[in-house]
Amino acid sequence: MKLKTALIILILLGIFNACSDKPSLIKVAESDYQWTGIAVSEEGRIFVNYPTWKVPSPFKVAEVIDGKEVAYPSMEANELFVCVQSVVIDKLNRLWILDPANPQFKGVVDGGPKLYQIDLRTNEIVRTFSFSDSAYTATSYLNDVRVDTKDDIAYMTDSKDGAIVVLDLKSGNSWRALDNNCPAVMANLDGINFKSTGKSNGITNSDGIELSEDGKMLYFAALTGDILYQIPTSVLRDTTLVCEDRCKEVSILNEKNVPTDGMILYNGKLYMADLPNESVWSFDLATKQGQNLDFGQTIRWADSFAIDADGYVYFTTSQINYPEQERVKYEIYKFRPLVP
Repeated sequence: MKLKTALIILILLGIFNACSDKPSLIKVAESDYQWTGIAVSEEGRIFVNYPTWKVPSPFKVAEVIDGKEVAYPSMEANELFVCVQSVVIDKLNRLWILDPANPQFKGVVDGGPKLYQIDLRTNEIVRTFSFSDSAYTATSYLNDVRVDTKDDIAYMTDSKDGAIVVLDLKSGNSWRALDNNCPAVMANLDGINFKSTGKSNGITNSDGIELSEDGKMLYFAALTGDILYQIPTSVLRDTTLVCEDRCKEVSILNEKNVPTDGMILYNGKLYMADLPNESVWSFDLATKQGQNLDFGQTIRWADSFAIDADGYVYFTTSQINYPEQERVKYEIYKFRPLVP
């Protein structure tokens, strides 16, 4: 009788959990070192990067294997990198590494930013892209990147000076498609009021970025801002236009968004950080409605996002708003979005 009762309880718990409107978090890995970007390949390989900020890491890019960090593509290759901010997998299962070359935000070093393409079959750098002098400034910090595999174009944000930078992967030409004369790439708040750590007065401009499924629209937002914008990618690619003309084509997608860092598109929804509430936010592109995802725990700055082949959303925690002495292990989590 006791066994039968226990089985009934387990069944009821299973039904309750299945019907719950709370997605559950699964911890994938943790680190002593601060990571920001994350990328997950079609085979489920996980890649992360560590920016060169206050506390140095033994790696700038690593692959997480069985929970352990291994320099990627090699320790020798890591020595080429200056200050990696983002890693991304494109639709062709290629890994891209964005290096703003601005360690500790002290200025862009000689040689300028770089975008590296990695072949995951050979684990080698196959192409290295530099940027024209007009595509970045002495204080630029290229932050996040998305690659349109149809048109062979890479789009990047400059979170320090405020800009959208475009790189033609066929010709190697690059340009500053939107600059800080366009209000959309600039912060519209004077800080972020975090639930756990209070008001931060730091200002970060255009940061999170994502492409629509067909590559025809680019979504972006300033980190220190609460407006989500969009612009047709055809406008950004048109080199006959000047920044002022392109800025006129920017439109507001959500004027009541949340201050966020990275973002990822999956099944018609943009998933991103809800930094003030230390949670995750989703925005439905069809209904134009946003929703805070309640995981029942504090998320210490969800930074960058990725999707795996099984439909799990991954993100890193970078704890940027926490003083060094209050930080714990940096973590990677994943969750499966609930189907509406």
